[in-house]
Amino acid sequence: MRKLQKLSLFITAFILFSFNVFGQQGRDRADMQYKLKAYDLAIESYQEYLTNNPDDVVAMGRLASSYERSNDLISAARWFEKLSGDSKHTTYHDIMYGKLLMKLGLYNRAEALFSKMKEKSPFIAQQYINSCKFAKNILALGDKYTLSQLRATGAFDDFGVELYKDGIIYCSFDVGKSANQSLVQRQATKIFKYNKSSNKKEEFESGMKNFAGIGPIRFSPSGKFVVYTRNSFVNGTQQITGLENDMSCYIAMVDDNGDFINEQSLPFNGVDYSTAFACFGEDDNEIYFSSNKNGKNFDIYKSNKVEGEWTQGVSIDKNINTIGNEITPYYTEGTLYFSSDYLNGLGGYDVFKSSVYKDEWSFPMNMGKGINSPADDLYFVKKANQQITYITSNRLGSKGGYDIYSAYPSTMVSDKSLVFEDIPEAVDLNNLKDTKSADVGINAVASVSNKGEFDMVNLEDARMVSYDEVILSPSTVYFIQLASLSHSRVRTTKFKKLTRFGNVYKVKKGRTTKIRLGYFVSASEAKSVLSSVKRKGFRDAFIVEDLLNSSELELLESSYTFGNNTKYSRPAEIGNYKIKLAAYTNPLYFDVNKVKDLGVIEQWSKGKWTIFILSGYTDLSGAEAALRKARNRGYTTAEVVLDEGGILSKVKNN
Repeated sequence: MRKLQKLSLFITAFILFSFNVFGQQGRDRADMQYKLKAYDLAIESYQEYLTNNPDDVVAMGRLASSYERSNDLISAARWFEKLSGDSKHTTYHDIMYGKLLMKLGLYNRAEALFSKMKEKSPFIAQQYINSCKFAKNILALGDKYTLSQLRATGAFDDFGVELYKDGIIYCSFDVGKSANQSLVQRQATKIFKYNKSSNKKEEFESGMKNFAGIGPIRFSPSGKFVVYTRNSFVNGTQQITGLENDMSCYIAMVDDNGDFINEQSLPFNGVDYSTAFACFGEDDNEIYFSSNKNGKNFDIYKSNKVEGEWTQGVSIDKNINTIGNEITPYYTEGTLYFSSDYLNGLGGYDVFKSSVYKDEWSFPMNMGKGINSPADDLYFVKKANQQITYITSNRLGSKGGYDIYSAYPSTMVSDKSLVFEDIPEAVDLNNLKDTKSADVGINAVASVSNKGEFDMVNLEDARMVSYDEVILSPSTVYFIQLASLSHSRVRTTKFKKLTRFGNVYKVKKGRTTKIRLGYFVSASEAKSVLSSVKRKGFRDAFIVEDLLNSSELELLESSYTFGNNTKYSRPAEIGNYKIKLAAYTNPLYFDVNKVKDLGVIEQWSKGKWTIFILSGYTDLSGAEAALRKARNRGYTTAEVVLDEGGILSKVKNN
């Protein structure tokens, strides 16, 4: 008996040891992916690890940060909110959560959170409380600038404009389909030249053999020299967290052909910290740059050329540098422009300006609404004696993660035809009509017209997301993850047997495609289904808590839409005529109650657009009768479409 007890104790101890070892290995893997900036992989690894280790606040914090650094702010906020309710969470987590709420435009919630921090960190808490008040006041004012996206901006990260001769130089990850996206050989940025008059872009020729992974670049006032950053940026992720240690600055001469020659590393580079975003100052003998060599955060430094050698650089006045990050300096006409995530701003990085007055830098002035938004606003550039400026931002409505915008003082733009890019309409905070604006937070939405934001959305390649069920707000739900693929083509046959438990979705996350079953409104429901799923042969399946976001979902297999079912497969007397009501970038703006009595509501998705369809009509005349009612209820551009095996097309002469 005693031997059996000893054996039982040994087996129990071994099992516990195995869980600890393998659990730690899962955490180590996630931490390494996090360190390598492979945030899409880290998200998956942390989620899997937290399934069995739900109390690890460090892992939860890094999962939240991974989401934020992947520009998925809603998911990040959800995990930070969960952390804030844990007694083990730190003040650092509260600061990160509060700053994230500001990025989302939720200033009242952020201010309340910072107010709770005042006892532990009174100085920092008060600074961010002031920022929240400042942001609300600024957003209540009129637009100081009119913005438009650069036409060359695409689905990749584009950033760091430099004005050069007759064109625009900028950095981009738009490197073609052959780009290797592995962790070992991750694709680097390239430099492009864009001619605004001809609307043409081409790769910028520098004459250098190793010109990948460079940007931004800055020319000297004389044009004889150029400084640039060798960066470690990853497409689709936040560029600067403050912890980078692998960026450096270089200088080269510019010959008569425009080639960069005689490249040299600047002496203020280091091996355990970063220097970045170098630009020239008043003349060719003055350089400003950002560095975190103080071991805490990025500050702005100034280096001078003395007797042919560049100095190590000194941190500039206390009015400029803070305990936060100050980055992307740009000097022109006696003014230093830079971005900070600590000075009073709207949320993320804001652009500020300062000039020397009585031998010291003036207190930085926020550039205001338009130039700045609740998101990150960086790389301010302004050519001498010109009003037009350029910034980089990951604000709401961007085509990629970071996009390039031109900005004009609003008083200048009376004739929109004078501006070569497409200018978005101005936004009224009390009646939001344009979700592509970045200057309005989530809490500013009051009401919108029933008319879609863009009614001419091409229906080609649209896919159904839901039938007789509308996914509006990105709410928190649970999925069972079945597979993770490096490609988007999926054979769905093996997943059909799972449709009795829910829909099977294809979900695009970064560079990978997830196959998920769901969704479930509670963790207990998901756990009960998970055991059945594993018995069906999917032994590696695990539970994922995520947002129910229609823009990410594509319905693969469903008891509603595939196979022999009664809910979707239309009866023989039902025709295939439907009504396209409207398309939205934010499905929250669709008013279900306006039309729910006119037919079965279907939700389709195409890229950033959510398309709402009405179906269930026996013939064309029935669809046209419902169409007239829909138009009378505010959907003035609604139209009849034909659904032929999941392909939507317009009906002519209806």
